[in-house]
Amino acid sequence: MFCGFNLGMAGGGFISAKLIPAFGWHSLLLIGGVLPLILALVLVLWLPESARYLVVRNRGTDKVRKTLAPIAPAIVGEAGSFSVPEQKTVKARNVFAVIFSGTYSVGTLLLWLTYFMGLVIVYLLTSWLPTLMRDSGASMEQAAFIGALFQFGGVLSAVAVGWAMDRFNPHKVIGCFYLLAGVFAYAVGQSLGNITLLATLVLIAGMCVNGAQSAMPSLAARFYPTQGRATGSPGCLASAVSAPFSVRGWGRPCWAWAGTSNKC
Repeated sequence: MFCGFNLGMAGGGFISAKLIPAFGWHSLLLIGGVLPLILALVLVLWLPESARYLVVRNRGTDKVRKTLAPIAPAIVGEAGSFSVPEQKTVKARNVFAVIFSGTYSVGTLLLWLTYFMGLVIVYLLTSWLPTLMRDSGASMEQAAFIGALFQFGGVLSAVAVGWAMDRFNPHKVIGCFYLLAGVFAYAVGQSLGNITLLATLVLIAGMCVNGAQSAMPSLAARFYPTQGRATGSPGCLASAVSAPFSVRGWGRPCWAWAGTSNKC
């Protein structure tokens, strides 16, 4: 499902390359603001609650059956009642008390920090790719294409990460992808002057970091109980707000870690 996020970001690069010359940069803000509002209205009206949530909250058998009917109509039609295995309920005044309780506090901090640091890599590479490509002698068309490759790599790897998480330890799978993301992010900084090599490394770096990022929400959803899942899982995504500010103003010397400067 998270492939749509990376595909949308990659598609945005191609679309902006066509819209800006024809209609100016204001057109991007208009489309980027109006379409999400329309989608939000559609989701409010037609997106159903999860079957697990309905069962845990005792919202009625009919609602559960209506939600599950498109998935397994024969089985659902024969079921008289529904139940789900659920973790022990954490007694707390609100959902924040749940996700920061003794049982989940350390995991919450680690999940959020991991996602935040992954986004730092994403925004750092995204912000500095135009400069790297310019120094490599890339044209505007080549720059747009290579920039889109970074996000498109996440589309390719999201399926692979999900497949691996179903068959191996999901924590180790995501950890390996983050490790590879760091290696290839460093390699991107070493590839100046070779556009073909730069494009290849950007694609692989995008596959690693975006693949790991796309798997984090599902890992968080498995970690939290139902009563805290709707807050704990999006809490990872909330770091998307702070990550851009963390890399804002990081001048070119801060690419020292990537080998493009001798000091920071």
